Amino acid sequence: MHPKRRRSGRRGRMVILGLVLIGAGLIVFRYSADIAGQLDSYISPPPADSGNITGLVSPGGWYLPYAVWGFGFTLIGLGGTMLRSAFMSSMMGGVGAMAGGSSMSPDMIDTYMQQALSTARGTTGQPGAGPAPPKEVVKVKCRNCGNLEAEDATYCRKCGEPL
Repeated sequence: MHPKRRRSGRRGRMVILGLVLIGAGLIVFRYSADIAGQLDSYISPPPADSGNITGLVSPGGWYLPYAVWGFGFTLIGLGGTMLRSAFMSSMMGGVGAMAGGSSMSPDMIDTYMQQALSTARGTTGQPGAGPAPPKEVVKVKCRNCGNLEAEDATYCRKCGEPL
């Protein structure tokens, strides 16, 4: 049985904010015609003649429901993005989606760093001086667990046995 993990405060706030944004967006989306009618009464002057009781000929009245509908849809999208960000950060070990985090082994990190440094530095070791010649990497296999270690390693990083 695994102990219960507490949610980080930042992730919990992101989930709550995402749900609030989605809820507000759904309410605005559902009542967009009513909200647009209220906005139209503030934007447009009342009709000059009493024959027009609907107010449908107001200059900006035709697009307001669509603008309010779009605003509600935007709130729903922002809330969904917040939820996705919160859940992706928890799946990636509490770090950003691009960081990799705990899923990378030390060998993968070493290889990645060597490749990044070799492309960033030239043969003189100065940044941008040209590509470095490929470096020969010799690995030694651990007799106990089979993990590959650097040639000059004295102990295995995986099982701790001497090489």
